[in-house]
Amino acid sequence: METRNPADLPTDLLDPKSKTPPRSLLDLIELKVFDLELAAWLVARVARGASFIVGSGPGGVGKTTTMRALLAFAPSDRPFAVALPGKVAQVDGRCSCVVSHELSDHPPPTYLWGQNLRDFFALSQQGHMLVGNVHADDLEETRTQVCVTNGVPEEQFRAVKLFAFVRVEGVAPGTGRVNDPVSRRFINEVYLSDGRAAHQVVFTHEGGLAARAPRDVAHEQRCRRFLEETLAGTVRDINEVRRLFLRMENG
Repeated sequence: METRNPADLPTDLLDPKSKTPPRSLLDLIELKVFDLELAAWLVARVARGASFIVGSGPGGVGKTTTMRALLAFAPSDRPFAVALPGKVAQVDGRCSCVVSHELSDHPPPTYLWGQNLRDFFALSQQGHMLVGNVHADDLEETRTQVCVTNGVPEEQFRAVKLFAFVRVEGVAPGTGRVNDPVSRRFINEVYLSDGRAAHQVVFTHEGGLAARAPRDVAHEQRCRRFLEETLAGTVRDINEVRRLFLRMENG
């Protein structure tokens, strides 16, 4: 477990071997994965330290891209730590933003399952901010994997306040490839908990933000202005977007 400087995102989460740079939230707004209202609402919550997990059933839909884009708005007083198998329980001391590559029983050695996954969720009891991905299409499928299959207590599951699910439409018939150029990705649902009660759906692609979605109007408006002003410029690099946002937040 390596704790990082919060100025930039952890390098190994940015896929340094990729030929294309990681997309920022500004890119995803322009691609209509997010609308501006939802983006500002989520940024306002992530910036205040809300734990979040991004899910989608098939691979290649964009859950890691979405997770990274939102991670850029984590508060500057939470140093990053990447959760690796066998080392999760070693996180202690100063509250951090602890990031998992994925919560999954799939082969990659960086994924968390079993005791590693339980250790990850247990960090919520120490006040850490938790961020990760999961192969699931909705909240109930996620809860089954986390709480039923892996035995994570319900109170620790609810401590992850935000669950966002990405969906893809328009895959070319017969290809099965979610990366096909005709496909379209979007946030399908968002669920919120206050950390005590069960999660409730607060956003759907068809209906937008629900009237019951809690709002911090002043902070959300500041986040929206930041997104609007930055969208009007040329900056798209994910770490540069983070630096500009932290300058606004801490200025």
